[in-house]
Amino acid sequence: MTEHHTRSVITRVFVPAHVRDLPNGERVTVPGHYKAPPPRR
Repeated sequence: MTEHHTRSVITRVFVPAHVRDLPNGERVTVPGHYKAPPPRR
């Protein structure tokens, strides 16, 4: 058997809904979604 001693195994990170302001003055509402976690070093 293989043992994993990582503190937490996060397979995906939830990003809550937010409004993003674009440089041209446009506002884009990004709905809540899951994204891949940042790569571990």
